[in-house]
Amino acid sequence: MHDYIVNTSEGISFEFDEDDVKTLDLIKNDNGTYHVLHKNRSYNITIIKRDLNLKKLVLAVNGREFELFIKDKLDQKLDKLGFTGKKKGSTGEIKSPMPGLVHTIDLAEGQAMDKGDTLLILEAMKMENIIRAENPLTIKSICVKKGDTVAKNQVLLVVE
Repeated sequence: MHDYIVNTSEGISFEFDEDDVKTLDLIKNDNGTYHVLHKNRSYNITIIKRDLNLKKLVLAVNGREFELFIKDKLDQKLDKLGFTGKKKGSTGEIKSPMPGLVHTIDLAEGQAMDKGDTLLILEAMKMENIIRAENPLTIKSICVKKGDTVAKNQVLLVVE
């Protein structure tokens, strides 16, 4: 497993580790832009937008804009556990990525949620795991309440 997997809005995917970052030929310019040399090619990079909660960056690379979605090791483990969330434009279920305890849930049926909004907090292995909306959605039904113990892959919410 790599430290990070990056997917772009253009379908490009790449993986890298902390050691790759340390060996990168990167210079931060005074104006906040960056200059990178990689495989004998030069890149000028500007960070246009950064959302660390959603692990999303919008970069201009040599004047061309890219949207990046970053998955760290925890995200990769959640993917392996089968928690991929709701796909855009579909009706579906949001399932528990692991066994745990519903720590916080403050939703109502019919409530509209935006991408990145917190749906609930699941406590597992003494850690709080925030379950967020991956896309805009509406809560169709709530299958759990605060204090419920849930199993892996148990349905937490039905959304549309």
